[in-house]
Amino acid sequence: MNFVINDQELLKTTVETVREAVLITDSRQAHPGPAILYANHAFLDLTGYTAEELLGQTPALLEGEEADGGVMQTLRQRLSAGSVGEVLEGEAVNYRKDGRPFRMEWTIRPFPAEGEPRYFIASLRDVSAIRNLEQQRQQLQTLAEIQTRVSTAGLDLQALRDRVADIARAVTGADGAAIEEPEDSEMVYTATSGRVAGSPGIRLPISGSLSGLCYRQGESIYCRDTHEDTRVARDAADQVGFRSGFLVPLVHQEHCFGVLKVYSGRPHAFNEGDLQLLNMASHVLASSLSDARLFKGERDRRSLLVDSLPIMISYVDNQLRYVEINVAYNRWYNLPTEQLVGRRVAEVMGQEAFESNRPYMLSALAGERVTFENRYTHPDGTVTPVEVDYTPVRNAQGDVQGFFSMVRDISDLKRAEQDYLTGAFNRQGFDDRLAISCATARRYSRPLSLIFLDLDHFKSINDNHGHAVGDDVLRGVAKTLQNEVRDSDIVSRWGGEEFAILTPETSLQDALALAERLRQALYEHPYAAVGRISASFGVAAFDPEEAERDFVRRVDEALYKAKVGGRHQVQQAGPLSH
Repeated sequence: MNFVINDQELLKTTVETVREAVLITDSRQAHPGPAILYANHAFLDLTGYTAEELLGQTPALLEGEEADGGVMQTLRQRLSAGSVGEVLEGEAVNYRKDGRPFRMEWTIRPFPAEGEPRYFIASLRDVSAIRNLEQQRQQLQTLAEIQTRVSTAGLDLQALRDRVADIARAVTGADGAAIEEPEDSEMVYTATSGRVAGSPGIRLPISGSLSGLCYRQGESIYCRDTHEDTRVARDAADQVGFRSGFLVPLVHQEHCFGVLKVYSGRPHAFNEGDLQLLNMASHVLASSLSDARLFKGERDRRSLLVDSLPIMISYVDNQLRYVEINVAYNRWYNLPTEQLVGRRVAEVMGQEAFESNRPYMLSALAGERVTFENRYTHPDGTVTPVEVDYTPVRNAQGDVQGFFSMVRDISDLKRAEQDYLTGAFNRQGFDDRLAISCATARRYSRPLSLIFLDLDHFKSINDNHGHAVGDDVLRGVAKTLQNEVRDSDIVSRWGGEEFAILTPETSLQDALALAERLRQALYEHPYAAVGRISASFGVAAFDPEEAERDFVRRVDEALYKAKVGGRHQVQQAGPLSH
């Protein structure tokens, strides 16, 4: 359907009401580039600039020292190429007026879409929080992998040094890595990896080298370019191909016994995230090296490693008893080690929590690595969402003797998956749980049902009472749904006035009964300005032979049947067509 809106004030007001930042430039390609013609309020709020400060400037105003020059150069080349109708998408670090960096995701469309463009229209959003959460989660996973890889090196000090250098190079993507330790007045390469592999014994003066400075001060150093940093012994750096890199002190129990160096042959090859990961990993790596020097027991060394990680780690035997735990368990249950080790898991976590975890534990004892999400209740009654990983442990004959358990708090990740208006899961959060729930139901032959509901005549509420009242209704609906379902059920705002409820361990009949109960509960809850509201429901049970998209499609078809059948009713989906 084609239509034309000639009311420019209406178009401007529409752009001002959207949540995403919008920027419009002309299509000038000559230096200094396109000029900003318009920015909506969301863009002004995001960047801190006023409209007057932006008009006539170029978007390069937002660039800074951490901006990815390669990304921006590629963008300019593609814009200047003038590909007809091409929509450009990407992500880059930008800077607010006050100098604070943030990560911006952008989509740029030429206008008109055909022929020579006169304008470029960019929609943008701040994805810093999401990227930070993703980075934190990846860092935790990497730390756990580092702990596992280090723990297999045994107590041979040199083997452990070599392993640490290899790990540091691998997790940062560096060209080379080395461990340097003090000997008299020099820093000596005691382990190498990558570009300088097989070349231990290189010596640098403690006084007059970055390595010596890092060792003496006990603080990390980020060298962006050795050709510009006056603290660098440049000849020695060029000898090993060190143009940019990190130096991280290896500190254990307030004693620095060396430096971990990772480097690249290119300037500005790393970012602050790489340094943050190395700083966190250095505590684990330093503990390992120190243990190899000072202790003869692998058990003590492993305990120090896992206790430095911000996750709960334990070893559970095939009788489902705790054999080993890290200090995170002591903090979680507020009990000393002797009151936890040797006890059955069911006694420690409680029978209800144990029953929800038991199928996964049995799968681990059957030799399968299992990862799932759950909600753990603290002794004080607070509930924390967690990600759980069970890894089987076998003896020399291949028989499973037990499993390692790793439990991570994912509260921050969950908050990023919430719908901003209702507090229910957003579409991304729902999609993630749908995939996990379907995989679990398929693998373990467990029942799973899905309910869609659409509020009847919701548009008239917005039209007659305003969007603020409509938003109040949506919040009230979400609260009613969450109050009526179980803790294990997943309530999501699917979009607009449509909601989805994913119900694990629920048959079709039980799901139909739940949908009917929800229909009545929504109808019996009047709203001050609106009165009673009604909703239409579609329900289906998961068939292990169908894909997630077919599961969703069948529920959506049932919802459509309820709406065209008169609304304010529950309809069951048809069976999967084979």
